[in-house]
Amino acid sequence: MMRWESEILNRGIPVEYRWLRAHEGVEGNEEADQHATKAVYKYRGQYTVTQNPMESCICDTFAHISRRLTETKWEESKKAIEQMRKKSKHSYQYDLAKWGGNCVVMKARKTIAVRFYQLKSGHGLMVQYLRRIGKRRDMKCWWCGHEYQRRDHLFKWCKRWKHKQKRLWVDRQEGEDGYEGIEKVFKKPKIRVPMSLVFPKNTCSKALLDILFHTYVNRINGGVQ
Repeated sequence: MMRWESEILNRGIPVEYRWLRAHEGVEGNEEADQHATKAVYKYRGQYTVTQNPMESCICDTFAHISRRLTETKWEESKKAIEQMRKKSKHSYQYDLAKWGGNCVVMKARKTIAVRFYQLKSGHGLMVQYLRRIGKRRDMKCWWCGHEYQRRDHLFKWCKRWKHKQKRLWVDRQEGEDGYEGIEKVFKKPKIRVPMSLVFPKNTCSKALLDILFHTYVNRINGGVQ
């Protein structure tokens, strides 16, 4: 159509497009519809979902092109899902690790993993986040009464979880539970290791999941003011 328009304009004939209601008996519109229908059936031929949806697009309507693209995407999605089902759990974990995923968190219980990622992104149940979204007016820790409850406070200094924090940072847990203290991983005391560096480090994930399993950090809200 664009080629024809170009040829008509080259002959000095103006071209104007106007919208007309279809199938209303407008002379010329019905004739154009008949020619378009004949062209579609003449050049399109038999169509299957597996063929290239862009073939014979020149002689098809936009509605048919859109439908073909959608059907092709459905078929591709079905094939991708079937391939994923055929993969074993081990291969899925391998792919996850290959693309930078955390296999340790993936193996954890779903509720623990959710709390882990909420704290990692800074959207957990802690005063620092609740105040930011307007659910708290102060920064006081509801576990120990400290004036500031931040992520570093919960995992380092909160008196409510003192024994669990020692297990997380100081105790050598490598032989007992398959992980070691965070201070040993970073080779620094906890006062010099911010939690913003601990959460992204995969070697610390098991220790963090353990303390989340044994505490109520990011599990219970201390009360919305």
